[in-house]
Amino acid sequence: MDLERIQQALALEQLNGWLFYDFRKSNPLAYQILSLPEQEFYTRRWFYFVPTQGTPTALVSAVEPHVLHSHPGQRRVFRTWQEMHAHLKDILQPGMRVAMEYSPMNAIPYTSRVDAGTVELVRSCDVEVVSSANIAQRFMAQLSDFQVETHREAGRRIIAAKDRLFEELSKALRTDTPLSEHSVQQRFSMLLQEAGVVFPDLPHVAVNANCSNPHYAPTAEQNSPIERGDLILFDFWAHLPEPDAIFADYTWMAFAGTREEIPTHQRTVFELVRRARDTGIAFVRQQLAAGEQVQGCQVDDVTRSVIVNAGYGDYFVHRTGHSIGTIVHGNSANLDNFETQDQRVLLPNTCCSVEPGIYLPKFGIRSEVNIIVHEHDLEVTGVPAQEEIVALL
Repeated sequence: MDLERIQQALALEQLNGWLFYDFRKSNPLAYQILSLPEQEFYTRRWFYFVPTQGTPTALVSAVEPHVLHSHPGQRRVFRTWQEMHAHLKDILQPGMRVAMEYSPMNAIPYTSRVDAGTVELVRSCDVEVVSSANIAQRFMAQLSDFQVETHREAGRRIIAAKDRLFEELSKALRTDTPLSEHSVQQRFSMLLQEAGVVFPDLPHVAVNANCSNPHYAPTAEQNSPIERGDLILFDFWAHLPEPDAIFADYTWMAFAGTREEIPTHQRTVFELVRRARDTGIAFVRQQLAAGEQVQGCQVDDVTRSVIVNAGYGDYFVHRTGHSIGTIVHGNSANLDNFETQDQRVLLPNTCCSVEPGIYLPKFGIRSEVNIIVHEHDLEVTGVPAQEEIVALL
């Protein structure tokens, strides 16, 4: 645990402290931020209060005095619930503003880890409970220079694997070699393995109406053939084999035919999705260049408005993008004011996807790139970004 860094972050947010709470590992964010060993035995409630200045205080059960034993600060032990309440009221002074893993109205469920009753208990100490959502990002999502480079390199490798796959599909179509979503998925997986990346799930390959299911994945038992004139969606993600490497995650669209054969409606919808993607990216870049903070929900609004204004709003059925880290769906701000109200700020050295989509009954189209947020700019990875549907013939 980096106590000095936590206290600096609290000072920046003008908070009096951060009250961590857990019951039976119900708060994984606390374990990550405090670097707690999850393999230890936890069956009782515990609190750990980190003030903006001064010494932390651990409040633990007499049944499990080992909890937080390696962390700095004073230790208080409770036997009964009455003793726990009394200690808590002594630790928290009236008028304090205290961060907890709480989200008003459950707007951001990813950070809402403290139950309502515990929040009521803390408020009974005459303190204000505020969300730790923004401050927690600093300890879970900001990447080191090494991690940023692992993301870039993973992106280069999986885009190259995609290019090789497209070349092979072009040859197969020219020779009338039978293709299916499953066979292409298996071949894509082999190319990713040859690229030396790690992917916990197989890439998604979908044709035509299957593209309209954002999480569609073929299996050996259930998949569709790929034939001349089909629209194909490829969604693929992976990371380098190094510890703490960061995922790259992209989606591309291809057509099993010539450029002239691509239906006008598919071209039009792709262009709309591309424009929405680039409008969202331009908005983030503009705000950062002006020294303004950018909330994830704002980016979703700007991106989504392009699709809504074109009359396709009902067919954009998911958020604009998700955080990316050592897991493909990470723990920092998502580009979302649709599924959740994510008011977290995009912090420097964080990574997320930008992936608007339109999912119609007969076909779906999505375009996905990743962005790395810098202090006053952003960097797009997975480049060159897709500008039109790729004709495989």
